[in-house]
Amino acid sequence: MNYEIGKILCEAVDSSKINLTGENDGRTESMNSEVEVTNCIREKCSQIEFLPKGHNRAFGDITPLINDIEYPINVKMIDCSKSGTYNGGGPTVFNYVLFGRKNTSWNALQNRIIKNKPNKCVKKYYYLIYFKNSDKKSIFCSLGDIARESIQINPSNPIQLRKDIKLINRTPEEEAKFIIGLFEDVLFKRAEPYLKYTGAIA
Repeated sequence: MNYEIGKILCEAVDSSKINLTGENDGRTESMNSEVEVTNCIREKCSQIEFLPKGHNRAFGDITPLINDIEYPINVKMIDCSKSGTYNGGGPTVFNYVLFGRKNTSWNALQNRIIKNKPNKCVKKYYYLIYFKNSDKKSIFCSLGDIARESIQINPSNPIQLRKDIKLINRTPEEEAKFIIGLFEDVLFKRAEPYLKYTGAIA
């Protein structure tokens, strides 16, 4: 997908007043208010075709359909005064980016990478990051655009994006190496308690 389309989506959101749902829990409010963002995009970007709401092929919060190709976008709503990190995905995201497939397990994915380690990514997984209660401009990027220091690895919610996100240009080969490196970091984090328990690591 052309990044100019991402720019159009961000401008549509940034030029609108997004009505927050008002829950006391910020994460719940963000999750529920994401619908307001996607509704705004659909209304203001009617020149772009999107998968219908709730479509069974939908992978992201909103999915442009351009030349019959789907481009899933994960909408994230960030409160700069509160959010430390926010969930960016798990094994399904890795599987989609590296192999163009969706649902998987950690074991199936690691076996697939061992047998056929990609040197280029098959797909891009996009984020539209909206900063609520802030004048900060929205960010549109793919997972492969994000600097490593802007990602925190968590064993339960593997890809955690930091609110002060930094972007970086990578070649297709560098992008695949980066994504596989993230996957390996997740595997280590998930195995770390066991490795310490067995004395394999200090």
